[in-house]
Amino acid sequence: MVINSSYNITTYKLRAGAAMPTKSSGEFVVHTFMAEKDRIEVLQCTTSLPSSSDFRGQGGSLMSATFSRVGAKGGNIFQGKKVYNPTFVNEDVMDF
Repeated sequence: MVINSSYNITTYKLRAGAAMPTKSSGEFVVHTFMAEKDRIEVLQCTTSLPSSSDFRGQGGSLMSATFSRVGAKGGNIFQGKKVYNPTFVNEDVMDF
């Protein structure tokens, strides 16, 4: 088991308003306004958990974190993920 092994994932959410009908054709359009870009760090094996000061409400940069204890002998090894504050990008500059 490699302690403190992790990798990062980037996810995107398109931000959009409610569908609106067009004036002449009766079809609907969706107006988008930027995309939310999230960084998620997946920790496969770690011995340290984030502290309260790491979270957004306490001055840090984490939105959320979830961890589970791995059933290894000794008991202080965890796996989980950290979700960092999102950034907002234009739809046409997404990394794919």
